[in-house]
Amino acid sequence: MGEGNIPFAPSFDHLVYIRVFEGCNLRCKHCFIPPNPKAMSFEDILRIPDLLSDKIPKGQNVLMQWHGGEPTMFGAEWMSKALHSLTDDKRYNFIHGIQTNLLTYSPEWKEVYKKYFGGEVGVSWDPKIRIYNGAVNELESNRKYEEVFWDNLEKLVADGLDPYLVVTGTKVFFEHFKNPIDFFELLSSKGIKRAHIERVTSTGFARRNWLEVGVNNKEYSTYMSRFARSYSLWSDLQNKNGGKNLFLSPFDGLTNSIKDKIDGKPAGYGCWSGKCDTKFHTIDANGYKVGCTAINSEIDNKQANEKLVLDLENLSKERAERQIYYCNSCEFRHICNTGCLAIDFDDGSGECSGGKSFFKSLENIIVNQERTNGK
Repeated sequence: MGEGNIPFAPSFDHLVYIRVFEGCNLRCKHCFIPPNPKAMSFEDILRIPDLLSDKIPKGQNVLMQWHGGEPTMFGAEWMSKALHSLTDDKRYNFIHGIQTNLLTYSPEWKEVYKKYFGGEVGVSWDPKIRIYNGAVNELESNRKYEEVFWDNLEKLVADGLDPYLVVTGTKVFFEHFKNPIDFFELLSSKGIKRAHIERVTSTGFARRNWLEVGVNNKEYSTYMSRFARSYSLWSDLQNKNGGKNLFLSPFDGLTNSIKDKIDGKPAGYGCWSGKCDTKFHTIDANGYKVGCTAINSEIDNKQANEKLVLDLENLSKERAERQIYYCNSCEFRHICNTGCLAIDFDDGSGECSGGKSFFKSLENIIVNQERTNGK
């Protein structure tokens, strides 16, 4: 296990999402967790190793991904105390990561990020669809959010911390960056060296706003293929001018995955690895849940009017059935384990949830590059 399972993660055996607080200081149109007051107490944090004791063998490397909602809402002192308590528990080798909207950034948080997260901070940003709670004027609210976010990101970089930025591949995002190179240049101009485009799922607020933010399987593959081609051209130009200084997931990770397939040693990457139903776990105020936080985001959530229809008791069986009925003859089967289980495999668009035509586009890019380079 390692970087092939989630972007930029250190080597780990299991990943545990910690949903500290499912409320937030923003109300984003694409959020997969409907905002609600579920919050973990410090006593809940102390019970985490016990909750994992029959799920993960002792002594293994466990990546704790502090998540939400917004995980920083209880303050830097509370988080520092929680992190210290887990560090003191020697049943597992706990490694820590975090995902924050960065609105709470302060000198106190700088010290927490340096001490417990190795100076690496996962930050979430999306154009146009992030709105302050209680805002009356949506446009003005988003403008204020942009100002605060980028100002805090500048401070974070100046403080010597290393951000990795996560955006969600919503319809709004893809239409905002009609020229994908504008996105790559934005990242470079802000000192961001690592970033990830996450797949949007029809859960939580995203379901309510699906006509505005959602993309079907075919649209996803089309948009991502366009971004991949642009990224390849942009990266080639950067390398000619002194070296590319950006790792953009999933493109770089999937490119390596496809190269491995060509070389006869295939392996999945990220959400295509299939590990989210066997090596990923979630803990919230109500206890343990199997799978990644996107898959189980609506369980125990009273604000979720609809629920993700999925056999959460046997995710591996669900994935295996998808492979048997849909994927047997697919040339990308060994590097794509059906994609995200929170997405309908066949949504009527003519494309699978794994994104076969997207994989084909990536493979064509690699073949053309090798021809150009005389390989």
